[in-house]
Amino acid sequence: MIKSYACIIKSFSFSALVLLVFSSSLAQTSSCLDILPNPDSSSPAFQEFDRYIEVLGCLKFYAEPGVSDSKLLHAASIGAELLDNDENGIIDDDSLGTYLASVNAVMPIFNEEGSLAEIAMMENEDGPFCLHAVLYADEVSPNNPLNWFEEASLEEILHTINGCGHVDIYPNTFALSPPGASQLAQSMDIARGGQFLGVPGSYPEEAWFHYSDVTCDYECMEIEYLYWALASNMGVLNTPDICEAIDEEWELCSPELLESVDVMIHTIITDPDFSLPQNAPNGIYCPNDGVFEVSKFESPVVFPNPASSSFSIALNSLVAKVDSFKIYDSSGREVYSENVDSSQSELKVDSKLERGIYLISLFSHDAEILFSSSLVVD
Repeated sequence: MIKSYACIIKSFSFSALVLLVFSSSLAQTSSCLDILPNPDSSSPAFQEFDRYIEVLGCLKFYAEPGVSDSKLLHAASIGAELLDNDENGIIDDDSLGTYLASVNAVMPIFNEEGSLAEIAMMENEDGPFCLHAVLYADEVSPNNPLNWFEEASLEEILHTINGCGHVDIYPNTFALSPPGASQLAQSMDIARGGQFLGVPGSYPEEAWFHYSDVTCDYECMEIEYLYWALASNMGVLNTPDICEAIDEEWELCSPELLESVDVMIHTIITDPDFSLPQNAPNGIYCPNDGVFEVSKFESPVVFPNPASSSFSIALNSLVAKVDSFKIYDSSGREVYSENVDSSQSELKVDSKLERGIYLISLFSHDAEILFSSSLVVD
């Protein structure tokens, strides 16, 4: 089930990576990813983790002592395969990678519930990162990749990618609120047999998605629904045992059932404009024989930060893509906006902002958010 936490936007610099081919007797085979010491040990939220892997420059996996290297590598490899589903070493959706990087999307792996790392992270959940789901060590099974009865990595990592990325990047299609506003919500209302803001006493006979956890609100239901659709389309639920086990919650366990019954969600998740993963990962990620591009974009940089009355924004890989930018204060009120010439590679801003913390967002010509970063004015 989804565990939602605060998502506060910030910018960050990418860590230098050194190629490491890691093999484990517990893993099916090898993956080409870095297992590095935790670079954020001074942060209160991350102080109890000792290792991490940064996937494709946009999603960070953290492990605390007691979580094996093989489990950290396995989860991170699944994350890499979901973001780079054709495994060519380049993230499939540039906009998704840029946005996940800008919100500092993280996927923690805790040794157990109530561990020191979980306590530290939950006590500091208002920190500068986006956390939408978590994993526990006993939910990660390198020996049984994508065995629904043993493995939760696919579900929780998809929750993170969808919840920290797609719902904000493509709001017309994936926004979680208000109820019924997005195509995802409308599709789910059909699948549930009506629009229920909570769990109804009973679902209509025609419903094929009937989630019953009363702690899961409407937005949570949407994330769960999107996961079931993606998993069905990948074919990972299509065995008699799994179909029977999940029938009380989700009836469309095969790709064929999904396509024929839930036409709307199938159309959404197979739309090439969104580059959602179509192929099931297996926990093995080593594209191009271990030589791969970590990221094909260079994130914009706001400098100086902290700033006084003026600052600059280096657009880097977003040159010619940015149409405008806006600045919001800590209450979410727009305090400044400006259009951007497509030839500009660096924006110089003299906004005369008062002291405080602000959010800067860069937009494309069709008003999609390309990048967001915090700015401190002192």
